Amino acid sequence: MPKPDPETEAAIADAAREGGPDFEPAERAAFARALRTLNATGIPYVIGGAFAKHAYTGIWRNTKDLDIFLKPDDLKTALDALAEAGYETEVTIEHWLAKATQAPYFVDLIFGTGHGQLAIDDGWFEHSRLVTIAGVQAHLIPLEELIVSKAYIAERYRFDGADVAHLIRGVQGQVDWQRVLDRLGVNRGLLLWHLLLFNFIYPGHADYLPQDLMVQLFERVRQGWTRPRPPTAFRGTLLDPFSFLVDIEDWGYEDRRNLEPVVDDEGELV
Repeated sequence: MPKPDPETEAAIADAAREGGPDFEPAERAAFARALRTLNATGIPYVIGGAFAKHAYTGIWRNTKDLDIFLKPDDLKTALDALAEAGYETEVTIEHWLAKATQAPYFVDLIFGTGHGQLAIDDGWFEHSRLVTIAGVQAHLIPLEELIVSKAYIAERYRFDGADVAHLIRGVQGQVDWQRVLDRLGVNRGLLLWHLLLFNFIYPGHADYLPQDLMVQLFERVRQGWTRPRPPTAFRGTLLDPFSFLVDIEDWGYEDRRNLEPVVDDEGELV
């Protein structure tokens, strides 16, 4: 068998595997301090990212970051507390992302989404459960919100479809699909795409799929073919703003993203 090229070898070494989570001592300390700091503020938040994926699937990949989902109106409190605790803080993108850094580790404070289609509201906390991360108790993002947050990510250099498939497999299809649909709203066709992808990946686990719902979703798609749509109707940038940039910049398609600032550069609501 030929030896893989260096780029392939690096990708294999960095691939997520079953096991973990494992922390370097300094990493564990940085994350534990951040969680204790946030807990002391009393603001609601949930853990997403690699830790949430591990909790539901057993898969681990150390990304050296901690994803925190919180409401926009709680961002300023979180940033001030983390800055007081010694983290370097900044609002990175004013409609969805801030960071608290203790190099080389950082905390992503996620208060929206890059495409502006999902609101982080009280519903994100109602179905959460307590977990222990780096020795500190914190609330885990509900499975349904985690699936929805990943459903849109299909970029040139990042595709979370494998994560969605692994999440469905990890819980053997025990998902509140209605909550997923409610979160996706008019973009619920995305769920059908991911369910069909799961069926392709895991043909032996068709029993994990909401088959009646898939039929309903496809019927909704079929009915949509008979309704006139404007020629500029387009959703590509909700999945990948880079690969579909040509569509909105050169070909006149509409950009469905909502990029209006939610906070200012200090984290205050605008």
